[in-house]
Amino acid sequence: MNNTAVISSGGLREKFKTERKQSALLEKLKKSGSLILIAAMFVIGSVVALFFNIPIKSVMSNYSYDVLVILIVMELFTNLIAETGIMQLLAIKIAEMSKGKKRLCLMMFGGMMFLISSCLNNITAVMMILPIVFVLLKTLEVDKKYVCTFFAAILALSNTGGAASPVGDFPAIVIMTSGITSFLSYLTHAFPLFAITSAVLIAVWGYHVKKENDDGALRKLAVINLKSQYKNIEIRFDVLKLLAVVFVGMFLAWSFVPQNIIPPEIIAILGYGIAMVICSVKKIKVRQIMDLKSVLTIASFLFFAQVVSQTGVLNLLAAYLQNHIDNPKILVMVIMVITSLVAGIFSAGPAAAAMMPIVVNICQNSLTGQSDWIADAYAAAICAGSSLFMWSATAGFILSGKVNGAGIEAEDGKKTSWGVGQYLKYGFVNYAIQLSIALVVIAVVL
Repeated sequence: MNNTAVISSGGLREKFKTERKQSALLEKLKKSGSLILIAAMFVIGSVVALFFNIPIKSVMSNYSYDVLVILIVMELFTNLIAETGIMQLLAIKIAEMSKGKKRLCLMMFGGMMFLISSCLNNITAVMMILPIVFVLLKTLEVDKKYVCTFFAAILALSNTGGAASPVGDFPAIVIMTSGITSFLSYLTHAFPLFAITSAVLIAVWGYHVKKENDDGALRKLAVINLKSQYKNIEIRFDVLKLLAVVFVGMFLAWSFVPQNIIPPEIIAILGYGIAMVICSVKKIKVRQIMDLKSVLTIASFLFFAQVVSQTGVLNLLAAYLQNHIDNPKILVMVIMVITSLVAGIFSAGPAAAAMMPIVVNICQNSLTGQSDWIADAYAAAICAGSSLFMWSATAGFILSGKVNGAGIEAEDGKKTSWGVGQYLKYGFVNYAIQLSIALVVIAVVL
């Protein structure tokens, strides 16, 4: 019996060591996965270019540098606005207005997420409100289901917000700089579409939260605790007003100044330069930092997409679809479904870069007069796909890591986890809602 016990104990120890090694390996792969992807995209793109006898110099001469510039500048501009403390103030006010009611918290924070993401970089917007959300949720004693529902809604609404304006997220910037639509046309068509979609998402997930028992004392304590932790935040309204003027000026310039006179990326640089001067004069810390890994990831997607577009394969695919689908409305819908699935499986970045040549080809041929709506249809398809899986969204794994590291405890005392598996069923619902609304709208307007 003793020998058996010793062997059993040794076996368990070995099993534990094996599991730890596997866990460590998975953690290393998770951390280095994006770097491997970046290298793979550049290497595979170069191999494809050489195979098709496409000069790399030709690829780089047509490279979308403007997309990268706008993306970088808008993230840096968001950092400046974050330094004024306005995002923390808005989050605290929402917590007060909701009175700690879980359903209202989800709906109001979701609405805030959409609005902020439509103007600023959506990843930075998510990161700014998370600390306040974590403090509130920890005090409210939420269950695992609520945590999963709350952050599934936040993730989807950061996507719809990013797609609602031409500078909210990478796919929208790609569309704006492609030439198939103007800044103002995209904004006036896309914002109402994504506002409606966001309202439906907020309603669906809000009413998915069960009506709670009236525990006013606990909710009041949660809000008081939140306010006490952030009572020393200084809001620099003097700086915020000036930055708002600069931001509105950038929007007006993007809307009314022709791109061939002043390109959008130059307007972005000028606006950020003025904003930096304002912050320096007002003695606001200028945070000139950003996630270089995300920039390199998008740079690799753009490189690979440019290589593929010069092979002519995508033009052949576009011609094939146009030759075999006579009805323009059905053609657009088919492309939307294909794009959404590409975005879901490979994430929004590759989908935006890879499918863009097909959309441009169609806009220049069979659907020239409907290019503004085609741009919105394309954006809506990417947005729907980016809400399908955890890895599909730009902020997906970043948000998951923050939530899991926050140590939010459920009512049973166990720490809640939110990852790929927990998001799966919510992702299918987010995808179905967004794509259905987009398809119905396109069916009506085309």
